[in-house]
Amino acid sequence: MADRALETARGQALLLYREMGAYPDRLPRTAEKGKLKTTASKGWVSGFFPGTLWYLYENSGDSLLLEAARNMTERVRKEQYTTTNHDVGFVINCSFGNGYRLTGDSSYRAVLVRAARSLSTRFSPVVGCTRSWDGARWNFSVIIDNMMNLELLTVASSLTGENTFYDMASSHADRTMENHFRPDGSSYHLVDYDSLSGRVVRRITYQGAADESSWARGQAWGLYGFTMMYRQTGKKAYLDQAVKIGNYIMNHPRLPKDKIPYWDFDAPGIPRALRDVSAGAIMASAYLELSTFVEGELSGKYLRLAEQMLSSLASPAYMNRPGGDFGFILRHSVGFMGKNSEVDVPLSYADYYFVEALTRLKRLAEGRPVVEIRTAWSENPDRARWLSVLDRVSRPVLERMSRGELKKCMPVESSNRDLRGRCEVTHLEALGRLVTGLAPWLELGPDATPEGRLRGLYIDWAVRSIRHAVDPSSPDYLNFTRNRQPLVDAAFLAHGLLRARTQLWDRLDRQTQERLIAELKATRTIRPAENNWLLFSAMVETALKEFAGEWEYERIRYALDRHRSWYKGDGWYGDGPEFHLDFYNSFVIQPMLTTVLEIAGKNGAGDEAFLRDQLRRYARYAEQQERMISPEGTYPVLGRSLAYRFGAFYALSDVSYRHMLPGTLKPAQVRCALTSVIARQSEAPGTFDAQGWMRVGLCGHQPGVGETYISTGSLYLCSAVFVALGLPVSDPFWSDPEADWTALKVWKGEDIRCDKALKTPKDR
Repeated sequence: MADRALETARGQALLLYREMGAYPDRLPRTAEKGKLKTTASKGWVSGFFPGTLWYLYENSGDSLLLEAARNMTERVRKEQYTTTNHDVGFVINCSFGNGYRLTGDSSYRAVLVRAARSLSTRFSPVVGCTRSWDGARWNFSVIIDNMMNLELLTVASSLTGENTFYDMASSHADRTMENHFRPDGSSYHLVDYDSLSGRVVRRITYQGAADESSWARGQAWGLYGFTMMYRQTGKKAYLDQAVKIGNYIMNHPRLPKDKIPYWDFDAPGIPRALRDVSAGAIMASAYLELSTFVEGELSGKYLRLAEQMLSSLASPAYMNRPGGDFGFILRHSVGFMGKNSEVDVPLSYADYYFVEALTRLKRLAEGRPVVEIRTAWSENPDRARWLSVLDRVSRPVLERMSRGELKKCMPVESSNRDLRGRCEVTHLEALGRLVTGLAPWLELGPDATPEGRLRGLYIDWAVRSIRHAVDPSSPDYLNFTRNRQPLVDAAFLAHGLLRARTQLWDRLDRQTQERLIAELKATRTIRPAENNWLLFSAMVETALKEFAGEWEYERIRYALDRHRSWYKGDGWYGDGPEFHLDFYNSFVIQPMLTTVLEIAGKNGAGDEAFLRDQLRRYARYAEQQERMISPEGTYPVLGRSLAYRFGAFYALSDVSYRHMLPGTLKPAQVRCALTSVIARQSEAPGTFDAQGWMRVGLCGHQPGVGETYISTGSLYLCSAVFVALGLPVSDPFWSDPEADWTALKVWKGEDIRCDKALKTPKDR
């Protein structure tokens, strides 16, 4: 049913798109009395047809639909600046939101954020809601429809890490839950508030049959809105409210046998009253998602109800014949009965939610999440910022590679004249470096929170990506032996797997584990240089011992002996015999040396004295790293590989994750310092290209910063800073109040403790 309906919808949408060629800068609204009626971009329904096209493109991959979706989306671009109504959420999220989800187009992302800022200007802290309609008729009107526009705010919070948007959305949902609903779960259409006191002035149902009636589309907006808010926040109160609304609709004695509601559940003339197909489509989409949030018999009831609704909508009783109504998909919706406006006609928003619901039904049948997981959010504002950047950095790589499309999609930027040579190694760089940074966070495992669902998605992507990496038949089969570079990134990958043994290694099937072990062993043909590269060989052997039960310990012993001799004092190692003033103590030396020493000791081949000294050195080096972060979130531009950006503070994050910070540092001041660096660099214009891939640079796009060994894949070592996300939100690193870091304190004129060098027995 879904495939047939989507194919019909595809033909209708392309027909309507061709019709719209005669209406530049307009969007379709309805067809009435043999005429196509359109709207300007400022109309509240303008974003629905572009959104429908995006969903149909998602289902078909049809390039004609992609072109149509892009063109119609552009027609509403200017509405990102609209502050005169709440419908900017409908207009922009349905169009640009779906476009960004499917293309990763950075310009679409910017529109979403700008639109959310516009919508946020309508929020009143006194009322606790965003205003719906202006005008002298209302004091501060809030309609149930406005629940739908909250999604734009939550999306913007995920994209930016700014919890202000989420706070507004949650406040609005809380007030709506408190004041819009009757005891039986039905809702009023409009609540008018006193803007000075925030008290309720009156409750009415403006577009329904009567103030105390249950306007069908209003019930649909509430059902969808609270289901969405539960998905976006994980707050159980929103799920409970969605269930209450869902049960009210499902069990209503006047819900018709075919499950397509009358335009109002209390409409005069039932059973001869008109149906509202738009309400049925919205409800079907909401019930499909809600069925995945509840369990047992109730889940089955919601799913069956959604399927019944869709089956009815896809029948000749409601679905247009091919070529009918200028290309609208569904018939028999009701816009505003009281004004005799758009009564018993096709409506663009009915088509949108119908196609969305069909898409959700297909995803459910395929075992995929009904709604694509994109919420990178935490109630902790700093953690929210980290999650937002983690998602922005990681999604293009792991999403593509999980489908075997990384080589096909990832651009390769490098100053090396031998670009082909960099192309041979850059994809393993991207995978290995991302896994090493994300692994502690992934090891927390999936759960029912928004962050936990996002983590579950990334675990799945990472496992699938690793499977492709070692499968000779995959388009994304990676090079582990040609040239020297693969040794480096096999080690980063190995380090990540050691950190996420349960969630990554144990989830790999036996064949993939065996293939990966073979690839790690194959890197033994690469001879490491007499510098930090010795630790790459040592890390590979360490992983082989853990995963295969065997190692060539001599490689580990040699790396440890050399690094013992290369210690220069005060927490710093040379990169080889000579001292280099750069960030390689953070990028490689300290994190890998510590792990190798620990696992060697676990396997009875350790050096307890060296490990004891190393842990003190590591903590001291982290202490110095914290002092490098300026009040503005910048740091010294010194040494090689600056294009790894905030990966320069891998060591500081790792020491925090290990609970090894010296007594001079509070976890919260480290968190705040690192957050300032991450925010400054991730927000620099030019950091990401138009499709969301990272570009060479330190603060934006600065190709000259990249050495010849740097390519696009190399840049993903920045993710190493995310190691501290492996600490749960309850850890003091995240839960303690904000605190100033050292440089911020001192340049504010505050007194600080003097810095003291680390003394070791060797130094003495």
